[in-house]
Amino acid sequence: MKNILKTAGAAVCAAALMCSVGCTGNTKWSFKTQNHELTNGQWIYYTFDGLNSAIEKLHEADENASMENIDWNTQKIDETDAKDWIYAEAKSKAKRYLMLEELADKYGAEVDNGVYVMAKSQYSYFYQNFYKNIFEQLGISEDSYCKAAAMPDLLADEIFTKIYGKGGEKEVSDADTKTFFIDNYAAFYYVSCDLKTTDDTGASTDISADQLETYRANFRKYALMLNDQSKTPEDVTAQYLIDFDTTTAPTTDDAKHKDDMGDTELDKAILECTEGKAVTKEMDDKLYLIYRYDIKTKAESIKGADDETNEETGFIAKEDIVKKMKSDEFNDFLDEQQGKLEYERNDACIHKYDVSRLIDIINKQ
Repeated sequence: MKNILKTAGAAVCAAALMCSVGCTGNTKWSFKTQNHELTNGQWIYYTFDGLNSAIEKLHEADENASMENIDWNTQKIDETDAKDWIYAEAKSKAKRYLMLEELADKYGAEVDNGVYVMAKSQYSYFYQNFYKNIFEQLGISEDSYCKAAAMPDLLADEIFTKIYGKGGEKEVSDADTKTFFIDNYAAFYYVSCDLKTTDDTGASTDISADQLETYRANFRKYALMLNDQSKTPEDVTAQYLIDFDTTTAPTTDDAKHKDDMGDTELDKAILECTEGKAVTKEMDDKLYLIYRYDIKTKAESIKGADDETNEETGFIAKEDIVKKMKSDEFNDFLDEQQGKLEYERNDACIHKYDVSRLIDIINKQ
C-alpha cells in the first residue's frame, strides 16, 4: 500500500522504518505494541486533534485561514504537506498513548477507576453536547474519545509518582523538596475589595470618597495586625468579614514558582514585597492587602500525601513541588521512551481513516 507520508521529512521516515508495518483487513485497531493497541476511534480522534492544531498554526500565520478556505491539497506547514503534517501529529499522539501504557506496565502504575470516571465525566459532557454529531460521522465513539483525551495525562501522573514518589527509583527526599521550594517559590496571602461599583445597567462608577477612605483605613489596620500585632492572615480574614459585613472574603493563600509569576501587576506587587511584611496596594480598580510569607517558615508546611500530620487545609502538597521540580526531566524521559517504542502500524485502518477522509466529512458539514 502507498505510504501516506510520501513527502514527510527524513526524520519521520527513519522513525517509520523502525517499526513493522502491518497490512490486514482488520480495521478495528490502528497502532499496537506487544501488550496494547490503539482503536480506530482513538486514531481518528488524534487525526481530528491534529487537524485542529494545523488550523491553529496556519491561523497564526494568516488570520484569515480557516477550515473553509484552506486548500488542503496544496497547503504546507513547516515545509511539509499539511495532510502529512497532520498525520505526523496524530501518529505522535498515538505513540505517546501506547508508550505510556507500556511504561505503566513496567512501573506498576495504574489509574484509579474513580479518578478516570471523574475525568471521563468532563469529556463525556463535551462529547454529548458539542461533538456527538460530527464524531459519530467520523467514527469516534464516546469511549474512544474519553480514553484518547483523558488517559495520557492520567497515566503520566501515575508513572511520575512511581518514579519520583516514595519508594521510586528516583525518589525525591523531603530535604531536597524543601530546598527547591525555598530557592524558587514565593508564598503569599492577599485580600481585596472593589473600588468601583456597577449599577443595574452595567455602568461602572468610582465608590464615594468617604467609602474609599473607610476601605483604606480598614486595609491599613490589616497591615498593622500582621506587621506589628503578631496576628495571622486568618485573623485578617475574620476582621474583614466583620468590617465588610459579609460571610465570605475574596482571599488567596498560595505558593507559586517565581518563573510562573510576573505577568500581572498583582504578581509583580507580590514579588516586590519583603518577606514577613504586609503592604497595601491600589491597582486595577481594587485595593489589596498583600502579605508575603517567610519562605523558610512556609517550607515547614510541605506535606506528602502519606504524611500522617497532613491536614485538610493549611499545607503545601509535596507532590506539587516535586512535579515542578522534575517535570522537565520527566518529559525528556518520556520523549526518549517514545522514540524507542517498538510498534506495529495497521495500514488497512490508517488508510481507511486517513486525513483526506476526515477533511471531506468535515467540509460537508
